[in-house]
Amino acid sequence: MPFRSKETLQVWLDEFAADEANGSGAAYVADQEPVDGRDSGLVIFPLHNATTSVYIQPTETGAPDWRVTFEPQPEATELSPDALYDLCRELANAAALCAFLQTKSVEHMAQLKARAGGTD
Repeated sequence: MPFRSKETLQVWLDEFAADEANGSGAAYVADQEPVDGRDSGLVIFPLHNATTSVYIQPTETGAPDWRVTFEPQPEATELSPDALYDLCRELANAAALCAFLQTKSVEHMAQLKARAGGTD
């Protein structure tokens, strides 16, 4: 799907980060080798208050659905109440970005369909 291109995703990340309500613009599009000539659409969302990596990606080729994936933690995370609140804000921001990317993907696919003359 064209919405998986690094260029398109970067525009969307910039749009998301420009909205001050979304807070940090720490997410970035991963550099990856295309699979079957297509970009994977992998977006990395660094967490500053956890020892795990989080990434956001489309669920499957042709689907506009996105999911957040947590990698296994290499070690235990111990947080103060303030740091835990900060982690909660980071996770809420990751969820908002995932929902934003899904909405943008649905819109993008509808635009492509309209340009192609589809009526369904």
